[in-house]
Formats: sequence, C-alpha cells, structure tokens
Amino acid sequence: MASRAPGGRLTKFHSGSNDHLWAHEYNKHASCINTLAPSCYASAYTPGAEVADYFTRAFDLFRTLNTYAVLAEADIVPSRVHKYPIKAIEGALEKHTGGKVVLRCSGRGGSVLHEAWYAFFVRGSLQTGDFVPAETYGEHGDARNCGEEVWYLPKVCRLPGGCAGDGEL
Repeated sequence: MASRAPGGRLTKFHSGSNDHLWAHEYNKHASCINTLAPSCYASAYTPGAEVADYFTRAFDLFRTLNTYAVLAEADIVPSRVHKYPIKAIEGALEKHTGGKVVLRCSGRGGSVLHEAWYAFFVRGSLQTGDFVPAETYGEHGDARNCGEEVWYLPKVCRLPGGCAGDGEL
C-alpha cells in the first residue's frame, strides 16, 4: 500500500496505477467487512458511500501507525551499516499499538525488513466503531519470516526526475 517517510510524506510501494492500488486494497481488505454492505446503510445509502467510509477509517487508523516515527523514538533508524534485532523492532511497534505486529522480511534468510502488519478488531461498525488492537495472531498464526537480526534500509527515491538531497527518503 503506502508508507510514511520521514517528514510525514506518503510514498507508494505498489506496482501499477494509483487506481489499481486503491482497487486492490479495497478488494483485499474491505470486501469482507459486513457493515459496509449497502443494506447496512438503509435509506441513507448512496452508491460508493462504503468505499469512502472504508478509506476514511483506514487513513484515520493509518495516521496513528507511523512506523518510521515509532522506530525512530526507539533509536531504530534506517541504516545501510547497522542491523537491528527483530525483537527490538517488534517490541517498539507492539508497545505503541498495544497489540501484536507481524513483521515481514525479504532478502536471503529474511534479512531485510519489508513491511509491518498491524491487526485490529472493530468494536461496532467500521464506520463508527473503535479499533481494538489484536492481542494474539489469530487462526493463521504469526506470519513473520524475518531472521533474528535484520536490515532496516533507507527508502530510495524512484520518482521521475529524482528527489532533492541524496535520493534517500
């Protein structure tokens, strides 16, 4: 999906167009939320309301999950020379959310931090309910595939025409 870079900028990490990205994310995550069904809106339903409601709530939650800032507060910053214990990264993020976080890695032996998955339950409807951090991994278990120590690499600018500075975000 998207990630927040230093300075609060959103960066897209998905191939394809923006429309493709948003359709993919909605179909993957929102299509199974029963309170987004048009019938749940009763007479107040207007076509597309469920899409706007989903992304409004998703971005509201996303704004509370600034992975970069949380890790920086724990003195875990992107580096090309220093690896970090996966337990330190996991601990900092779980302390912030109050729930379990699944870290996914790429590279040989799961050596490069790639993404963080946050899991929440919704108490009430998606539209107005409260997000409650998941305290367990659920029926699918921990999907973490990282080694004991991982690289947390700087993001590299891939914008046409480049970026200001050294090209790292």
